[in-house]
Amino acid sequence: MATDKLYTTSDSSSADQVYQSLRRLLIEGFYPPGTRLVEERLAQDLGVSRTPVRQALVRAAAEGLVQIFPNRGAVARSFTVDDLLEMYDLRALLEGHAAYLAAQRISPAQLARMEAAATALEESLTRTFECREDEVHFLVEQNAIFHQTIAEAAGNQRLIAMLNQIVAVPLQFRSFYWYRSEERRISNFFHRSILNALMLGDGDRARAMMREHIFYGRDVLLQSRRAEPESAASGEE
Repeated sequence: MATDKLYTTSDSSSADQVYQSLRRLLIEGFYPPGTRLVEERLAQDLGVSRTPVRQALVRAAAEGLVQIFPNRGAVARSFTVDDLLEMYDLRALLEGHAAYLAAQRISPAQLARMEAAATALEESLTRTFECREDEVHFLVEQNAIFHQTIAEAAGNQRLIAMLNQIVAVPLQFRSFYWYRSEERRISNFFHRSILNALMLGDGDRARAMMREHIFYGRDVLLQSRRAEPESAASGEE
């Protein structure tokens, strides 16, 4: 796989495009936690020179996706149970507040976008996908549309920046592999409840349902992670 160019663009020298490509590969687990991130290998994978790769690694480290060690280089970060508990606590607080603000500010177009995403997630339960990976990517995409629209409607750029740092971590992406049909139905119920509260302009209920939704997702992820062998859960080989 190292000989293939995984991501190329018309402006392959763009540092931001290289960073976004690397970020996606880290989040989706192409480079599992604990993987040494060698600049030469990354440059080959991404089809670029080493300079934008080095810049991308620094940004990924600042975001918490990568750890850089003296004399060892960059390593894809592993996340402990305590890390996840902290991140979900922050998500519940921040996304709950975003939902509260959005109830007073959300536009009809944003509500329509959320409605479409919620419907797509509901219909995915009976939809046939080419493979499990396609299904997971679809779920991640639609879920992101739903949650990001709320954050945008809240109208707080600092809040959005903070959420970007704590939501996009590899284990949260992998959690969609663990969701069974019943768990997805419960998640869809929360989406509907949040959307209905936003339509009614009920900030208190939107915040409460968002917090319950986040904590439910936390419980699914932690239960599934604890059921895995330790090496698989941590990403160690």
